[in-house]
Amino acid sequence: MIGLVMAGGKSLRMGADKGLLVNKSGEIWAKSAWNKLNSCGIRSFVGLHLEQTSHYSAHISPENIILDLPEIHAAGPIKGILSAHINYPKEDLLVLACDMPNMGISCLKELMEFQKNNAESLAWVYQNGAQIEPMCAIYSAQGLAQIANLVEKNELTKTSLISILDGLQAAIKPVSEDNTKYFLNCNSPDQIN
Repeated sequence: MIGLVMAGGKSLRMGADKGLLVNKSGEIWAKSAWNKLNSCGIRSFVGLHLEQTSHYSAHISPENIILDLPEIHAAGPIKGILSAHINYPKEDLLVLACDMPNMGISCLKELMEFQKNNAESLAWVYQNGAQIEPMCAIYSAQGLAQIANLVEKNELTKTSLISILDGLQAAIKPVSEDNTKYFLNCNSPDQIN
């Protein structure tokens, strides 16, 4: 398994690249998320668009960056996830969005344990109340190969991660009441605590 920080979004509502926002410790959000994934004992990467690389180079070394591949004809986060899959086709991916700055390492490790105990699934994801959390999830290499094949044949009709998780019949782990604080997704300046 490898870790993938999703930092390649457009950040339109935030008005600035969310991965480059700085936390109270003086670290950019993408690097903080990357450190959390590495703390789980897995090699981790930050997923970016090509035009972001110069801004991230002061914080993340090039060998820890996976760029979106132009040959993947899919929009949204699935492009970054499939880019990582093509680079590491035999590895399951533990995906974490950079804009979940409160995520706890314990939550990530719980999801990894959940995967071990539900090994027959093709994806593993948290559900926070009624909300599925596709940007804190594990996607299996086998499931991603199926999705990549659909994209290649131009047969993936719905590219939202919720639809993809549904298609992979993901195992769902409810978020405990104590852990809901970890799932704050910051999309606009007023959500930063």
